[in-house]
Amino acid sequence: MSKPDIYDDVEVTQGVSPFISMSRRDVIDTLLCGAGVGLFVGILYLLLNTFVFGAVLCRAQQAADCTQAPQYAMIVATVIGAIGGLVALARVRVYRPLFVVRFATISLWASNLLISSYAWYWVLFVLVGLYAVAYMLFAWLARIRSFVLAGIVSIVVLVLVRLVATA
Repeated sequence: MSKPDIYDDVEVTQGVSPFISMSRRDVIDTLLCGAGVGLFVGILYLLLNTFVFGAVLCRAQQAADCTQAPQYAMIVATVIGAIGGLVALARVRVYRPLFVVRFATISLWASNLLISSYAWYWVLFVLVGLYAVAYMLFAWLARIRSFVLAGIVSIVVLVLVRLVATA
């Protein structure tokens, strides 16, 4: 004979939250990862623009290509920063790190258009802030338990962010 379970006659009516919980520590870790990635992308952008793409594309015989140097530098810096951001978010155990990095990277893809006219210290300051906010926003949206719903909401937010950034 087996013992009767104490829950056999009790109906469990507790629902499951539609969101994955996020502690203060998770919020701080996500903001710090985003700020770190923004700082890294900013420094790498400035270095690549000055010493690699600017030096190669802004020579006398290729002066027409010189306007593309900042764009190429930002693309390379953003891709390398996204890889670093993925590793950093995975190390601090943020929920769905690839989801967060993918949407943050797409939302900030053409950020060189926003920062191209600023001095180097403002470039770093703006990128640190933008990346911290983007990582936090999409980490917060990734908390939605349904992956499909989280994707749809994130796509809508992504479109809104891109419309505001390009306006």
